[in-house]
Amino acid sequence: MGALGALAGIALLAIGCGGAYTPPAATSAPAKQAESTKPAAEATKPAAQAAPTIQLKLSHHEPETSLFHAALVKWSNEINQKTNGQVKITIYPGETLAKGREITTAVESGMADMGWAIVGFFPGQFPLTEAGQMPILGINSSVQGSKALWDLYSGNPDVQKEWSKYKLIGFTSSGTQWISTSKKPVRVIEDVKGLKLRVSGWGGTELMKNLGASPMNVAPPEMYESISKGILDGAVFDWQGINSNRLYEVLNYASTFPIIIQPQALIMNQNKWKSLPPDVQKVFDEVGGKYYGQLVGGQAFDAADAQGIDNFKKLNKEIITFPPDQVKKWQDAAKPVWAAWVESVKPKGLDGQKALDQLLAAIEKNK
Repeated sequence: MGALGALAGIALLAIGCGGAYTPPAATSAPAKQAESTKPAAEATKPAAQAAPTIQLKLSHHEPETSLFHAALVKWSNEINQKTNGQVKITIYPGETLAKGREITTAVESGMADMGWAIVGFFPGQFPLTEAGQMPILGINSSVQGSKALWDLYSGNPDVQKEWSKYKLIGFTSSGTQWISTSKKPVRVIEDVKGLKLRVSGWGGTELMKNLGASPMNVAPPEMYESISKGILDGAVFDWQGINSNRLYEVLNYASTFPIIIQPQALIMNQNKWKSLPPDVQKVFDEVGGKYYGQLVGGQAFDAADAQGIDNFKKLNKEIITFPPDQVKKWQDAAKPVWAAWVESVKPKGLDGQKALDQLLAAIEKNK
C-alpha cells in the first residue's frame, strides 16, 4: 500500500473507532489580528451623534452689495465659528424675505428668525428708544451711537420692556444723518424752508416741520426714483444709505452737519431664542450687545463715510460744511423738539426725560 493509502486507512480506522479526526497542525503561524488602540470600554462605545445644525433666517432691507450686508455676513460667520459650525445663518438682503417696514411682524410670527429693525419705521412701537432719534444729540459716529443705545437699554427697565416680545441681540446706530439735496443747496438753516425732504423718525420729522420743510417718510429702496422724479428735493440720510442706494447719482449737495441718527435693532423670534441650547445662547450674548454694535456699526456705517465722500468728489458734487454760527442755530432749534418729545410720552406713563438724560450721559461716556 502506498503512503496515501496508508494515511486513508488510518483515517477510516479512527472514524470507525468513534474518534474525531484531527488534521495535521499548520506549518505557518496564522496572521496576527490588528490590536485596537482604544480601551476596551471605549472600543465598544457607540459613536457620538453630531449636534444637528441650527438653521436661522435673517432678513434685512439693504442691498446685497452694501457695506451693511458685508458686515452682517462677517458677524454671522463669527457665530458659525464660535459654535463650531452648529449655527448657520442664512441672510436675505434687499427685502427678499420680508419688507423693512414689516420686519417686526415677520420676526414675531417666525417667518424670519431674525431681522434688522429701523426704529423710525415703527413710530410709537418703541417710544423710549425713540430718544435716540432726537436731533443734534452730539453723536458723531455709528460706533458711538450704537454703544450709547445699548447703555440706555441696559440701564432702563422701561426700554427693556419695549423689546420684550423679541430677543434683542444688539443695537446699531445709523451713520450720522444730514441734509443732501438735488437742486437747492442748504448753506444756512433758513434754506430748509419749503424743501420736501425724506426723513425718518419723530425727532427729525418734528425738527423739519418746525423749520418749514415738508418731511416725508420714504423707504430707502424708493428714494432714488422719488428724488429723480422731483417727488423729493432731498433727504436727511447717511453716507451708507446714499452709497448702497446709489443716491449720489441723483443728489448734488451734501450739507454734512450731523442732525440725527437712526436707532436700529437686530431682533430674534422669542420662541426660537428659547429653543437654542444654552451654549449657543451664550455665544449670541458674547457677540451681541456692544460688540455687535461696534463691529457692524463700524464696518457698515462709519466705514462708508470715506467711500461716500469719494463718490461725491469723483462726480464733482459739492460737500458743504456749516460755520459755527449755523451750528449754534441748529442746536437751538433742536431743544424745543426734545422738550416736545418728553411731553409726548407722558400720557403713556413713560419718563422721557429720564431716558433722554441717560442717553445723553451714555453719548458722552462713549465719545
